[in-house]
Amino acid sequence: MLWKPFYGWIVVSALSVAGGFTMSMGIGNFGVFVAPMQDELGIGSTPFGVGLTARLIGFAISGPIIGRLLDHYGARGPLSVTVVIFGASVASLGQIQAGWQMIALQMFMGMLGYWGSSSLYFTVMASQWFIRKRGKAMSVMFVGFPAGIAISAPITHALIEAFGWRDSWAILGITGSIVVLLITRLILRNRPEDMGLVPDGSPVTSPTGGLEARQLDHSWTLHDAIRTGAFWRMAVAFGTVMLGMSAIGLFWVPYFIAQGFSPSMAAWALAAYATSQAGTSILLARFVDQYQSRFLAMFGYASFIAAFLLMMNSAATWQLFVTAVLGGAGVGSGMLLQAQMWPTYFGRANIGTIRGAALPLTLAFSGVGSASTGLIFDATGSYSPAWWAAIAMLVVGAMLLVITPKPVPALAVTDLQAEQRA
Repeated sequence: MLWKPFYGWIVVSALSVAGGFTMSMGIGNFGVFVAPMQDELGIGSTPFGVGLTARLIGFAISGPIIGRLLDHYGARGPLSVTVVIFGASVASLGQIQAGWQMIALQMFMGMLGYWGSSSLYFTVMASQWFIRKRGKAMSVMFVGFPAGIAISAPITHALIEAFGWRDSWAILGITGSIVVLLITRLILRNRPEDMGLVPDGSPVTSPTGGLEARQLDHSWTLHDAIRTGAFWRMAVAFGTVMLGMSAIGLFWVPYFIAQGFSPSMAAWALAAYATSQAGTSILLARFVDQYQSRFLAMFGYASFIAAFLLMMNSAATWQLFVTAVLGGAGVGSGMLLQAQMWPTYFGRANIGTIRGAALPLTLAFSGVGSASTGLIFDATGSYSPAWWAAIAMLVVGAMLLVITPKPVPALAVTDLQAEQRA
């Protein structure tokens, strides 16, 4: 009998590819469009920062609704419908004539539920297929998101050079939506139970039996989750990562162009930034299921802070690329561990609802990061005040996360006491 791989690995690999294509649809490569759109439309940096904030507001509004929808019906159906609308919206960016039109489209795309690796369609489905090996599975899935940025950044630059920014939006929107739709319909499945399988490919077997299984995947309700300090501290801590990512992600390319680097070099640095994210996911894969994620996250916070400090003093090409590698490591570890920690701390049955409830708070930080960075630059002509504010928030986030252990459900405590008495 031929050995067959657990289908969950096929699912997370397909999610990785699909996620990479969504990143190429104006999420990870949006910064490459800033300079050419500014030149033609005659707008400053503020509309781009506000546009990103509008997208986050849309995502925050729809997140709780989408999360509940995914818990009840799975991600496959909603993803099939929304990715088509998303692709058409991306293509429509090529038709705008004013900044407010871009802002409106960005908010609509956020309401569809697309915000990079934080999109619930991908993280919720991956969470359903694994428990004990969830960290490794998330690492496999997350490789695709930064890979999408690394590949699409120079390609987007080349498309803009060859066809202009308007046609480039149409090419990316149509191509990306077709590929993601095909992957969704042909490969993805919502849960292992839908195929007669169990998470990880085999049930938990240990001397403690059912008690260990309940502790590994105790599914909290939203009502109980929001009553824990862990829920709120994690929402804020990962919000600071999102703040730093939104501040650096959107204005990365125009910042380095202003520092004297060529647009092509800045685009390649963005690709290095994304490649570092993918490499970080691969590097952490062997550790996330063995060690507490809140301590592993400190590596990411430290890397991200170092990236901001070096970025403000980058004058040589090697400094540009070291900054990119450090920033990518910070974002890669933060996004990976966020996706891994939520289902690990609160279980998989209601993870869409719980993560959706946390999104408004988490994304509020990201919205502040992008909008304030644009406003600060337009007002002062410098990004430095925004970079220092991001560093301060990252320090606060690191401190919050390190003091947040996995909450223990009351049911597990009661069962353990009963078994000890027996």
